[in-house]
Amino acid sequence: NSRLCMSSAVSGYIQSFGSDGPPCCYEDLELTDCAFLIGTNAAECHPIVFNRLRKHHKKNRHVKMIVVDPRRTETAEAADLHLAIRPGTDIDLLNGIAHLLMRWGLMDTLFIDECTADFPAYAEVVGHYSPELVARKCGISLDELETAARYWGKSQRVLSLWSMGINQSSEGTAKVRTLINLHLMTGNVGKPGAGPFSLTGQPNAMGGREAGGLAHILPGYRLVKNSQDRREVEDFWGLKPGQISPFSGRSAWEMITGLEQGDVGLLWIAATNPAVSMPDLERTKAALKQSPFTVY
Repeated sequence: NSRLCMSSAVSGYIQSFGSDGPPCCYEDLELTDCAFLIGTNAAECHPIVFNRLRKHHKKNRHVKMIVVDPRRTETAEAADLHLAIRPGTDIDLLNGIAHLLMRWGLMDTLFIDECTADFPAYAEVVGHYSPELVARKCGISLDELETAARYWGKSQRVLSLWSMGINQSSEGTAKVRTLINLHLMTGNVGKPGAGPFSLTGQPNAMGGREAGGLAHILPGYRLVKNSQDRREVEDFWGLKPGQISPFSGRSAWEMITGLEQGDVGLLWIAATNPAVSMPDLERTKAALKQSPFTVY
């Protein structure tokens, strides 16, 4: 599951933070003053999380809930602001919000200086997303865009939650990073009630990652390509130095191309169905038929 449905969140976290450990926890649901839900119908798909958030939202009048979804879902019904954007315009929306926050000076400049890199390059990109252009592209009103930016900018603790609507798209990783950038520019990370919080698609996708169950990672958010990380794990496991390969294993798609090229001799599939869930299904099915030996 971490290789497929959560892979955009994995990549986004690693590219933005250098680690795939989400900087949030469930207690943050009751500590936030602005919940920003995008690409998730949490009321139906993550009801326990949503009910905790909803209870906190109802109890505290100052707490805002923004829901970004082309459809009017049960989650959207509960929102203070529902942004029914055109499908595929998530990055436009997020950069449009960033544009307004910059224009209004609602940024944490101390946090930006001390804890981030390349902010001028980001500001240059965001400069191209004027509110009028973004509202038109997203199919929402200028007033709705400004309200979203105001809610985010005026809040002390913003918690964003997302799921497959962000991850399962052609620009999934870029969307995750664009959302994280909003947290970084406003200092909404590393404090109670704030941060980018990916909602896992299936049980224990995070646990698999923490245990090192992916081709490019080792237990405890360590990376295969990092020599110090490899040494720590070798030492802990009682291995000779250099026994852990410095090269990542194959990604899910590289396994499929490996079957095509005859480089994969054994395919072991556990608790997932690649003939249904992989991209480019016809090609995937043809490759699976070429597998010399498959354990399912």
